[in-house]
Amino acid sequence: MKKILTTIVLAAGLAAQANATDYPQRPVTLVVPFAAGASLGTVAHLVGERLTARMGQPFIVEYKPGASGSIGTAYVAKAKPDGHTLLVSATGPMSIVPVVYGNLSYQSSDLTPIAQFMRVPFVVAAQPAFQGKTVKDLLDLIKQNPGRYHFASTGNGTLVHLAAQLLVDQVGGQATHVPYAAASQVATALMRNDVLFSVANISGVSAYFADGRIKPLATTGKARFPLLPEVPTVAESGVAGFEVSHYVGLLGPKGMPADVVQKLNTHIAEILKEPAIQQAFRTKGDLATPATVPEFTAIVDADLKKWGDAARKIGLKNE
Repeated sequence: MKKILTTIVLAAGLAAQANATDYPQRPVTLVVPFAAGASLGTVAHLVGERLTARMGQPFIVEYKPGASGSIGTAYVAKAKPDGHTLLVSATGPMSIVPVVYGNLSYQSSDLTPIAQFMRVPFVVAAQPAFQGKTVKDLLDLIKQNPGRYHFASTGNGTLVHLAAQLLVDQVGGQATHVPYAAASQVATALMRNDVLFSVANISGVSAYFADGRIKPLATTGKARFPLLPEVPTVAESGVAGFEVSHYVGLLGPKGMPADVVQKLNTHIAEILKEPAIQQAFRTKGDLATPATVPEFTAIVDADLKKWGDAARKIGLKNE
């Protein structure tokens, strides 16, 4: 009897190993926790198409927007951890939303970091009617006119919301936050002069820089962004110590098999090195930035602490 039980256990273990080796065994859903049109969706489609070609099963993008990304994130966090329901997410939903929304059904620790797609800065973008040339000019105008001006974001509790608020706080200014549902709406609000500025995703506004419909004032990284080399950093513009970058990557439910995670990471790293994919990212204003599983896990953990602490410090809460 003991020998029979041992045989059953060994067989089960081998079956589990085979399942991981044969992954995926059916279509994989890539959940984007924002509305169609967001940059996350574009990235998810690009990578998903290449994963489909490489791994023999469809990788299907599904949009589950709402509550600054928390609805789609919760859906994946509760999914079976077999690698067939995954999340394409970013720093904001992972690091800030759990602080802003106090009654979430999940924590960031309920998700498994799998692979990074990119890590890029934002751009401080102003309406075309803005007469200044630098971020310092922008902040001086806000400080001199408390409460008069508005800034746009893609939702309350998003990283772009927090980044813009922290930027205004640098000079003790006051500006009104206007949340929109999508990056395309932020771009439209800027072009119509409905809002003064946004700390925006580069991919959402860079198409309007050349003809002056939106003014790029500065990027928010430590160094100039390679795709916008003529645009200074915020620090170069006279606001020392201000630096914001964000990741976009793939995550899954807690408890995913390590070999499935590694298999996905390896394929994605190879995909991101393909010239056609790199060019597709660059065309959208993004830069493909692969990372190993330990590297991406460290990035997720570091951003969770940094931006979670920042959100708590300014008392950012769901409006």
